[in-house]
Parts: sequence; structure tokens; C-alpha cells
Amino acid sequence: MGRHTGWLAVLAIAGCGIGGDDAPAGIESPSSAAADNDGHDQLEVPVDGMEAQGQYLLGETLDGLGLDPGYHVNLTKDAVTADGSAVTVVFDGSASLRSGSHRGADPYFNGMVLTGAAGAKLRLTVARGGYDVAFYRLELRGPTGAWTDLCGGGDAVPLAGKWQRSGFHEHAPDRFSFACAGSVGYKCTVWSYLAGGDDTSLGWRAHQACTRMARADDCANGRSHTREGTRIKIYDFVGVTAPPPLHFDGVGDWPPNANRMFFEAAWSDGAHPASCLGRFRWQSLPTGPLCPDSVPNSPQELPDPRSDTNARYCDDLAWPDPGAMPTGALLFNESFYNDLELHVWANGTNLVSTVRGLLEQPIRQPFPNAGTFSHVARDGMLVRSLHGVDPAQFLEVHLYGKPGDLVVAAVAPPGFDDLGFEGYVRIAPTPRTIAFNLYFNAATHDYLSASTAPPGYALQSTIGYILPAEVR
Repeated sequence: MGRHTGWLAVLAIAGCGIGGDDAPAGIESPSSAAADNDGHDQLEVPVDGMEAQGQYLLGETLDGLGLDPGYHVNLTKDAVTADGSAVTVVFDGSASLRSGSHRGADPYFNGMVLTGAAGAKLRLTVARGGYDVAFYRLELRGPTGAWTDLCGGGDAVPLAGKWQRSGFHEHAPDRFSFACAGSVGYKCTVWSYLAGGDDTSLGWRAHQACTRMARADDCANGRSHTREGTRIKIYDFVGVTAPPPLHFDGVGDWPPNANRMFFEAAWSDGAHPASCLGRFRWQSLPTGPLCPDSVPNSPQELPDPRSDTNARYCDDLAWPDPGAMPTGALLFNESFYNDLELHVWANGTNLVSTVRGLLEQPIRQPFPNAGTFSHVARDGMLVRSLHGVDPAQFLEVHLYGKPGDLVVAAVAPPGFDDLGFEGYVRIAPTPRTIAFNLYFNAATHDYLSASTAPPGYALQSTIGYILPAEVR
């Protein structure tokens, strides 16, 4: 656990544990949870490579629960033990619960029933951990009285206070919440961004920034701009992982290298949007103004880096320079260009749909050495990186060409040369995908791959399936 030493020292101020000689009067360390077992050996996910983030704040099921207006499901202090005794339960330490002298992973919590803010009942079973960091299994009692697993077979970690649906972590001394395995609240905890119970502490602030980053909640309004399993690389100024480099290199050539990560954003605590945004983790959002309904009193809307000349590109800032570092930025991340939008371009009678062009100002020509191409239409999205997905579900497509014709396909038409990698298409359709087809114009002898074709083009075959551009 050497890599966490500095971080845990910082968190000691935020209440990283109560026990042994540090226990306040009237609080005893239970014999069933050894005083020297703080549970930090359960924080076993390294933050030194590519981390898989996701869309859910507290869990796929938990995010959909909660009758308290504006809040995700949270718990009160009222509880009943397995033998029917009424007790009080409070949040404790870094990520743990306490009831009287019983703390954390004490078997005393097995079978305990907690009360939700709107009257729901949750039953606990201790899964693992110690007195300062503990993990539990959760069951919810439904209308029929049957208990159902809330975390899909995984465990959950407690978090102090309650979570607004905007994604803001609110301090509330008489409330606590849970985050299921797989959610970003859970992941940020096991990555050692330990919130604790003090909303002024560095730990709380870093955990909040982490949950914004992991969900790509760019506007700090609770809307995720990512997909499950997407890989990111994390840097921070709080001691969990390495600080950001002196300078992040941006994209020199288009399309960007599919095998390397590029700087994406800097993340602040609290209710603040990303301090700067160089690009989106997934490119399938249309250009336009961002965060029109961001949190009240936000200093400004977050400029869209693809269309707004006022956008503050992360790539342009030198982070260790206090004059350049955005106020409050704690965490930073890189990510792949996971997908790129196809655009249909025209040069004479040759139509080509490719990721090589880009609608920036000025427009980047897809083939600068092959004449002037004019933009015709937007198309769907090609996947560019298979990190975090099953490669067997995808088919690689390349750009093929011959004099007077260019086309993206899985197999080269007769007489065409391979001009390089374009991306991946799904082999089988899913509910959200559209067909990506190969068409041929008999009059012009032009091949075109696209989701739809203009008049004069006949369908040859379906290459695969792609996602349409998402609508904000």
C-alpha cells in the first residue's frame, strides 16, 4: 500500500478512522473488527494505468431510486438489528458505518435493516473491509415484502451525506448513502479518493471531482457524456497518482492516433463544470453551446472546444504554473478518441464518407493533396478504439482508393489500394445502431459507404452497424 501513503496521511485530518488510542470516550473498538484492520488493504485498484469509468453515479439501480425530490436514495439514522432492536447508525471514518461501539465490517451489521429517506427499507450484510473502510451487500424490500439484491451481486461502499441528482455531493450529518460496485462513487473510493465525512476536506473535494471526471459530467449538472467501460488515464494534485505533466501535447495530425490517449479535461470540486475542456471523451455530441442549464451561479457556460473560439483548451495550459492552472482544478484525465464522426465529402462525381475530414474553422480537408472536397453531409460514428469493449463484436474498416474513387469498406473493391485504417463497425445490430452500407453508382462508377445514399446509388451490401450522432 506504499503508493497510498501520502494520500492517507492527508486524509487523516478528514477522519480516516476512529479507533484504538484515537477513539473518543464511549466508543470502543469491537473485538470482531481488529483495531489494526482499517480496511485500506481493500483499496486494491491501481490508478496508474487506464481506468474503466462509467455513466452511473451510485449504481444502475440506485440511480433510479429515491423519492426525496432532487436527490438519489439516501438513508436516515434509524435502523433495526437482525434481532429486532432499534438502533442508530451513522457514517464513520473514510467509508464506513458505526452503531454505538460497532464499526465498519463488524458482523453486528449483518441483517440490519436501514430506513430510507422516503421510508424504503434496505438490509445489510457485511462483505469485507475494516473499521475505516468497509463494504456491504445491499437488499431492498419491495412491495411484496421480498428482498432483492440492489447491486447485481456486487458489494457497496457507504458515503457520507446525500447526492443531488445534479451529481453534487451534499453534506448532511444525519444522512448517508451507498454506491454499488461499478458506479463511479464506488470506483472513486477504491481508487483511494476517499471522501470521508467533512465536506471542507481535500478528500471530499477530490472524490467529488473524481465522480464528475469518471462520468464525464462536463457541466456539473448530472448529465453523463460517456459510455460504460470507457478507458481514461488519471492525474491529480492530491497525491493518489502522478501530477499532470508540464504540458499535454494536442493532436498534430487528423485523424488522431487511435492508439494513444490525449488530454481531455481538468476537473474541479463541488458544483463547478470542468475547468477546461479540450474535447469530448466520445465525439458523438453535436457542436453547439454547452451547459445551458448548468448549476446556478456557475461562473460561465463551458465553451464547446470544437466550435467556440473562447474555449479554454487544456492542451494550451502549463499546469504547474499557478497563473495558468484553473482555480480549483484537482484531477485531470486523458482519453482515447473513442469514436469519430463520418462526413460525406464530394470531389466531382466522387463521394466519400470518411473520418479524415473535420468541420472546424477553417474546415480540415479530408484529402489535402487530392483536390478540393466540399462537405455534403454528416453521417454516423465509427468506433476508433476497442479498449474496454469485446473486439469480437467489431469489424475493422479501411479507406481504399484508385484514381477518381475513394471508399471505406471492410474488403477492398476490385482494383482499389489500401490507404489505411479508418475505424471499426459493429458486426451485429444493436437497438441504437444504424446500418453502414456499401453503395455503387452505375452511371459514375463511384462507390460510397454511408448510412444513407443519394439518388442514383444502389445498395451492394451491409458492411456493419454504427451509432448515429447523438442529440443533446
